[in-house]
Amino acid sequence: MRRFISSLLLCCLGLSTVANAHDLILYVGDNPPFNSFTNRQPEGMAVEVVAEMLARSGISSIQKDYPWARAVENVARNPNQCAYTMGRIAEREKKYSWIGPIASIQGVFFGLSERHLQVKSLDDARKLRVGDIRQGANAVMLEKLGFTIDYANSEDQNLKKLLAGHIDLYPAGSFATGEIAKRLGIAPNKIEPLMIFNTVDLYLACNPNSKPQLLEQLQKSLDSMRSDKKLKQIYDKYQDKFAS
Repeated sequence: MRRFISSLLLCCLGLSTVANAHDLILYVGDNPPFNSFTNRQPEGMAVEVVAEMLARSGISSIQKDYPWARAVENVARNPNQCAYTMGRIAEREKKYSWIGPIASIQGVFFGLSERHLQVKSLDDARKLRVGDIRQGANAVMLEKLGFTIDYANSEDQNLKKLLAGHIDLYPAGSFATGEIAKRLGIAPNKIEPLMIFNTVDLYLACNPNSKPQLLEQLQKSLDSMRSDKKLKQIYDKYQDKFAS
């Protein structure tokens, strides 16, 4: 029994050592072409930006693929944890330390092309069934405006609900929907943009009790990337994605 307990303690100590081997834990959201996980690897414009920020800062990290609501909850509770890309909106302002901006994105209501929906205002949209992922910036903002949200756990699930007729409107980033449709094998012309309802800056959002020097180094690194044009260089690699 004593040997078993000793082995268990060593195992737990080993797990703790692994957890503490990195300066930051980063949760990567599903917001292509900025960031997503493909074949268990993070990819996208923001992933490259964050990787360069970390390299310039000499900060180590581990990147994880969690459902967005769980990722946001973990960051809110645990220092030295961050999530990206997160839309910086008033409802979230005091909850995080913000490093950025990395990019900007428009929030768009999408619908099925075959339905020919007419959505010209938020009042029009409020009369329809709206689906979104839990803790997404669009969902948080729309709820504040009186919308009832039919929640999904992932962007893929939300888009499938639109195709199945379970929801009428899919609020998403202006660039993300086409990328998500492609990976699901959905013809892009099945979905159409109906109305732009906001513009949001995208950030790396961190627990406010994280080590200040880590956050300061990351912001300085991003600022230097903007100054020496590295940020633009990375952005330009994705121009075809942003133009589609």
